[in-house]
Amino acid sequence: MKRHFLHICAVLAALLALTSCKDRLEIYFTDYYVAIKSESGLAVSTVMSFSDNFVVQYPVTLVSPKRTDDLVVTLELVPGDGLQPGVDYTAPSKLTVTFGPDEYKKYFRINYLKHDVDPSKDNTLTIRLVSASDPSLIMGYPGPSKKFSTHVVTKINDN
Repeated sequence: MKRHFLHICAVLAALLALTSCKDRLEIYFTDYYVAIKSESGLAVSTVMSFSDNFVVQYPVTLVSPKRTDDLVVTLELVPGDGLQPGVDYTAPSKLTVTFGPDEYKKYFRINYLKHDVDPSKDNTLTIRLVSASDPSLIMGYPGPSKKFSTHVVTKINDN
């Protein structure tokens, strides 16, 4: 009897889980969007000022039905008052990422330069998704918080 009861509970739990997943899919995937995150899935990251010049790749993800044409996403870099382009980092001259047909993940690369920062200043670099060639796409996750429409990098000293 106990065995049958546990089996029935397991079946009911599975059915409940499946129906709740279906509901969530309908809510989360009604809008299509572009998002930027770190490789670990965060909206923030840190780089060290003492490291030799190195490149960090930031994944830009497209959630959309299959496309037949290229999609161009425009980005913006907003440095805090403690970072200077050409001194603390270099970025591509074109602040865009282009998704070809059947591409859903691309990378935006920034080269960080070895240079100490002033800890009393704002040593952040904000990478912001600005627009897409398809205006129906949302920048960041759908919803009022616009989560993952920006990625904030903080450059810190080693001491």
